[in-house]
Amino acid sequence: MEQVENKWKKGELVNFPWESTTFKKSGSTIYKHFYSSRFICIREEDEGHRGILLKVLGRTSPRDVLMVGGEPFCKDERDDRIDGRTYSGFRFPTSDEVIEALGILREDPELLKIFEKEDMHLNLNATFWVREPARSLLIVKKPQFYDASTNIITTATDGTSHYRLTMVYFYKGQIIC
Repeated sequence: MEQVENKWKKGELVNFPWESTTFKKSGSTIYKHFYSSRFICIREEDEGHRGILLKVLGRTSPRDVLMVGGEPFCKDERDDRIDGRTYSGFRFPTSDEVIEALGILREDPELLKIFEKEDMHLNLNATFWVREPARSLLIVKKPQFYDASTNIITTATDGTSHYRLTMVYFYKGQIIC
């Protein structure tokens, strides 16, 4: 966790340096979640809620979403070294986090204008990748997406792209990923 000096305001553009945490190691391959660059504050921190920073990563095809350590993962960054390879990807939000973020954006159309201005285009009634995978008898199968127009979570099929979001929370000077 990183100490922050700011309490970001709703609509504020937040630029992060590259930060990561390892979540899986398999032989000489390491998988990390990371956050960096531009996020937009969609909710300010208060006594009852963590603040929320949101980044729209665009639409992603199912062929680009792998299952790693029981959760969906995209290889956004790759680092080849003599001792192995490291893949880093933005963490997928849970379905509850996606629903919460979409609700906040629906209540404040001015926020959507900020996302458009920053070239983070977003359709609030589209489909969105979520962290929860489809399971069968405790075996992880496939990544899933949330359909905002029907309020249903569905197993991904080949060929249909979905929006990819990532979120960072902040509370009392701490970044929470």
